[in-house]
Amino acid sequence: MTLGEQLKKLRQDKGLSQPEMSELAGIEQSYLSKLENNKSIPSNEIFRSLLKALTLTLEEFLAGIDKTSIRQSFCQIPDIEYWLKQQDKVSLVTQRNYLYCSSLLIVIAVTLFYMGASKQVFSEVRYQYESRGVVLAGEPKDIFSSWSRLISGIGAEHRTAMQTKAKEMALRHDSEIFLTDENLGAQFVMDVVGGSRLFTFDKAETVPRTINAWLQVIGVLLFSIGIMGFLIERRLYRSI
Repeated sequence: MTLGEQLKKLRQDKGLSQPEMSELAGIEQSYLSKLENNKSIPSNEIFRSLLKALTLTLEEFLAGIDKTSIRQSFCQIPDIEYWLKQQDKVSLVTQRNYLYCSSLLIVIAVTLFYMGASKQVFSEVRYQYESRGVVLAGEPKDIFSSWSRLISGIGAEHRTAMQTKAKEMALRHDSEIFLTDENLGAQFVMDVVGGSRLFTFDKAETVPRTINAWLQVIGVLLFSIGIMGFLIERRLYRSI
């Protein structure tokens, strides 16, 4: 659409005849006719008078016209040329923000996918420790495995002491399992009511965790959105 075509259309939309429009704008009817027939380009001052006569803003006057047409047919007018430059600045900022957001999404996506795939943040290795019973105050921490070395003496007296202590330790035997995602070493001591417990490493096993699978799924989803953002950016802005 040309400037003259737009001017004529808006005049008719307002229900104004050429004489009425000319009077409101303060120009000759013959000059208005030339403008509407694209035989002349208005000065910036006359263009402002035309907008005032139509009671329209610059944005309203240009509404519905693509930028390519505006550049080709309207940019000879300084106000429109300035408006185009401002629009280009806004478009550039928007384009950059679009690219930044898409890039950020891809970075987050790769990070989340790596976290889920490597299982370093949410470990799937579970460590099992076992304690054979409560260690009383003053006893060695490994009393349940070393109690026999604490019995002194020889002969029948030694055997009797061993049997008595064996019965005591059997009665005190109270196995407890401690599971953790953290490797606490070969042994560790935990204070409990009545004394403490010596936990000894028993085994490690792999236990799948749903969160790692979800991290990978979310990572793939965000990566796809980021790539789509780049494709949409090219479609929206590269053709402008």
